[in-house]
Amino acid sequence: MPNFLSSIGESAITASMVVDEAGSHVGQDGTSKSLGGKSDFELLMFFRKRAGTVLTTGLTARTENYRLPSSSSLAVLTRSTAETLPKELQVDKVCLIGHETAVTPAESVQQLMTSSPTPIHIEFGPTALIETLRSRRDVRAFISSEHESGAAAFISRWSLFKVATFRFKNLYVTEVSGRVK
Repeated sequence: MPNFLSSIGESAITASMVVDEAGSHVGQDGTSKSLGGKSDFELLMFFRKRAGTVLTTGLTARTENYRLPSSSSLAVLTRSTAETLPKELQVDKVCLIGHETAVTPAESVQQLMTSSPTPIHIEFGPTALIETLRSRRDVRAFISSEHESGAAAFISRWSLFKVATFRFKNLYVTEVSGRVK
C-alpha cells in the first residue's frame, strides 16, 4: 500500500482522477488510460480493492469502456438505461442510479451509503467530481499526474483547495478538497 494512503484508514468515500501536465483528464486517445501508465493503474487498483463499491457516471463508463471491477461492485449514475452502457456492463450486477429519477452526484453517493455502507470509490469526470466535492465534505479526493504541474493546473481550473501532495512512484498525487481557495 502506498504510504501516504495509509492515513485514509476507515474513510468511507474516496475519489481519484488522473490528469496530464495541463490538468486535462483526457489523453490523446480520448480517454484517461494514456495519462498515468502503470503507476496510475496500480493506484486505481488500490482504491478499488479497498472499496465495496466503485461509483462512476454513464458518460465515464461509455468513454472509458468500463468493465466490471474484480474486487468491488459497480454503481453507475446515469439518466439512460443499461443498454447505453458498454456490453459488459449490461448485466444485473451493475447498480444503475438516476435512470428513473434525476439524482445529483452527491445524492448518488448518499443513496449508496444508505443502502450499503461499505467504502465507496468515486471515478467521476471533473464536472460530477467537483459537484460532489462542493456538496460533501466527507470525500477524500486525489488527483494524480506524471507531471508536477498537472494537479496544480486542475486545482486552479476548478478552484479547489490543495490539502497535501505526495509522491507515488512516478506520480505526483495531490489530495484536494471542494473548499474554494
